[in-house]
Amino acid sequence: MTIKEFADQFEDFSAWDGRKQVDYLAYFLIALVGQPSFSAREMAEAFDILSMKPYSRIAPYLSEHANKGKGGKYIKVGKEYGLERSIQEQIRKLVEDEPKKIRVSQQLSDLMGKVTDPQEQSFLKEAKDCYRVAAFRATIILIWILVIHHLERFILGDKNALEEFRVISKHEDFSELSEVRLIELMRAAGLISNDVRKLLDEKLGTRNSAAHPSALIFDGHKATEFSSDLIQNVLLKF
Repeated sequence: MTIKEFADQFEDFSAWDGRKQVDYLAYFLIALVGQPSFSAREMAEAFDILSMKPYSRIAPYLSEHANKGKGGKYIKVGKEYGLERSIQEQIRKLVEDEPKKIRVSQQLSDLMGKVTDPQEQSFLKEAKDCYRVAAFRATIILIWILVIHHLERFILGDKNALEEFRVISKHEDFSELSEVRLIELMRAAGLISNDVRKLLDEKLGTRNSAAHPSALIFDGHKATEFSSDLIQNVLLKF
């Protein structure tokens, strides 16, 4: 694998923080090329090969993070640097997982692209950005907020629906209703099927768990399932 092929595995590698770029390029030189160590000059040359402006603090960054006890990323090898083993392992896992993340992200992107409303597209882009940086709780919360807003707009745009929601005449009136109550009223009015009600109740429980500190782990699979279910069954159907 060439260094260009390595960098091309990642989405927007050239836009990453310079320190993260250095860490990943160090991994490439040590773990993939097999060098026992590298110099600050070699790191700058790696940026040159990629036609990228080098991180401005390569030498100070490497020096500051070398042999700093438990938290050190780099090991001083004469005048050069090696990558600490635990950091190598950490980056290896991320590198191996990146193609899977890109595939899932692309699947979400394709699905999100079917949503035509410009405001909703903008909101979905933020949710996708959260997903890309593994902020999966934030992804779940943003998707839920959008779904509720979408349902409220659906009600306001349907005269028959408004007749069932007699206390609602403008968007601000929805603040008087809890999300649980909104879902109940939509089902009672026949605006959603029982299957959709069950789906919304399930996803509301997930959103509540994601929105509060807990020991629960929210990974990419959970965020993808949550997002896909709601986009396909709510955003694209109402």
